[in-house]
Amino acid sequence: MKKRLLIPLSLLAMLTLVGCATANNSASTNTGANTGADTGTGAETNTGSDYDYNEEITVEDPVDIEVEEVESEFDISTEDGEYSKDGNIYRITKAGTYVLEGKLEGQILIEAGDDDEVVLELNGVTISYDQDSPIKAVSGSKLEVSAKNDTDNVIKDNRSAKTTEIASQGEGAISADIDLKLKGAGTLVVTGNYNNGVHTSKDLTIQKLTLKSTGYNNAIKGKDSVTITSGTVQAYAVTGNGIKTDDSDLSSKGKQRGTITINGGTVYVDSLHDAIDASYNIVVDELDSEAPTEVSIKAGTYSSNYNRSTFKADSEKGLKAANEITINKGTVVVAASDDAVHANYGDALENGNKGLGNITVNDGLIQVASGDDGLHADNTLTVNGGKIVVTGATEGYEANYININGGYSYIYGTDDGVNCSKKSFNSCAFVMTDGYLDVAVKSGDTDGIDSNGNFTLSGGTIVTRGSPGTTGSGMSTGMDVDGTISMTGGTLIAFNGLEKSPTASSTVKYAGTSGANSSSGGFSGGGPGWRAYGNTSSSISLAAGNYTLSGTGLEVSFTNDYIYGSFQIYSSSLTTGSTYTLSRSGTAVLSWTQSSNSVTIS
Repeated sequence: MKKRLLIPLSLLAMLTLVGCATANNSASTNTGANTGADTGTGAETNTGSDYDYNEEITVEDPVDIEVEEVESEFDISTEDGEYSKDGNIYRITKAGTYVLEGKLEGQILIEAGDDDEVVLELNGVTISYDQDSPIKAVSGSKLEVSAKNDTDNVIKDNRSAKTTEIASQGEGAISADIDLKLKGAGTLVVTGNYNNGVHTSKDLTIQKLTLKSTGYNNAIKGKDSVTITSGTVQAYAVTGNGIKTDDSDLSSKGKQRGTITINGGTVYVDSLHDAIDASYNIVVDELDSEAPTEVSIKAGTYSSNYNRSTFKADSEKGLKAANEITINKGTVVVAASDDAVHANYGDALENGNKGLGNITVNDGLIQVASGDDGLHADNTLTVNGGKIVVTGATEGYEANYININGGYSYIYGTDDGVNCSKKSFNSCAFVMTDGYLDVAVKSGDTDGIDSNGNFTLSGGTIVTRGSPGTTGSGMSTGMDVDGTISMTGGTLIAFNGLEKSPTASSTVKYAGTSGANSSSGGFSGGGPGWRAYGNTSSSISLAAGNYTLSGTGLEVSFTNDYIYGSFQIYSSSLTTGSTYTLSRSGTAVLSWTQSSNSVTIS
């Protein structure tokens, strides 16, 4: 399947995606997908795309954050703090604001009181050290590092890569055992050659800062939490994770640890292992509409550090959480050689519970290209709104329970497009109440929708396709359901047959080409269907192209990239006595009058 995805212009310098990660690991090719336009809340009216499907859109790597290292003599000053100097080590022992500027080959060491908050104002510094972390906070209440407006600041850890645990050594170029906040209107470039770029064993907050952090292991790590509220953040992990948390217990005040939250800003992650790896939850939101949230990710084989001959990562996912992932708003673009978005179920957490394994999308734009699954929830995947485009994946959606209540989903899978897997539970189900779902798969034993349990449709619109081509071996359909298929409302359009016909309410009517189903017209009230490819009428050509299905109470637009051999529709919007037309590029291909509850199109 070859479709194109329109990316917001603000992301054009962020990431180059590959549509089918299993077939092509070069991050310079894009195979996009159908991203139809939002046309209102009525799921029975979908006017399709608002751009040229054949237009190639690529998203490139970000513009590198470059700084000039300063050469002036180092200076530290404070009006309310207290420090001492021992050779090239400056030891801060009291709360206060400390202004740093110039070049230091040494260390800023914070050993303040338990209630002390220390602020380091970087006014153009280059700080490097080869014995320990260049900036290291071992005690205090909180460390704030602020890059002043229009200044370039470099923190460089020149130690050799970590091979053994040494308790006395700091874990990052900026390393803290207390809460850490990075902020400022300036630029900060952090290089961690020993282990991590930025590291704290507590909470980490990044706000209004242009930050580039590179870690030999992890680029950015807050063991208790990581929160990004604004600014520009580039995270490069040479051998580890891009952004990471470790803990999943409760603090002494009852606060849940382990969540990674991105509420704003432009975030780019390039990592050999998982790009964003949360020991509890991941939350993506957009708190300020004038400062949009944009997250772009390369993981695994897409990483600039990828070299399979010398190193194999055990997990190469885009967003991975041990409990839940929630996307409320913003733009998320992922190219990962493993699952693009993944939530674990059943893993023991330090809070005494087990991971829930849920993914919830409430709004936003999500585009993913994956070498495995697009969105994979070990338990429940819920789509309430937004637009999700899976440009290439083994399976676009995979979960035990899939609930679609709104939004627009466009999926291309090299295996099944949507799969209720039954992997974590003894039952599974697909339920759709509203929204729009467009599914296509590659040629082979591939189904558009595959439920190992039940399927229920009460509202919304589904366009699903089996394996492409006009002939086939009967191994693929638009929908394969092991359990029951129940339909009380909405619209289901299928190309290349259904495994079985839905058990439909009296409000749902049917139309289909001859040969599309074993029953007369294909409406058997739950009887077995026929996996059909060939169309018995040689005058009908369901060739590739842009299609519109229109008539009384119904208008759906979509794109087929391949030839299909049969067409079926079940819909509560079909009206007896009305005429409906399926057109390709404005030319009628099929037309029928809905003369009864079940019509065969000849």
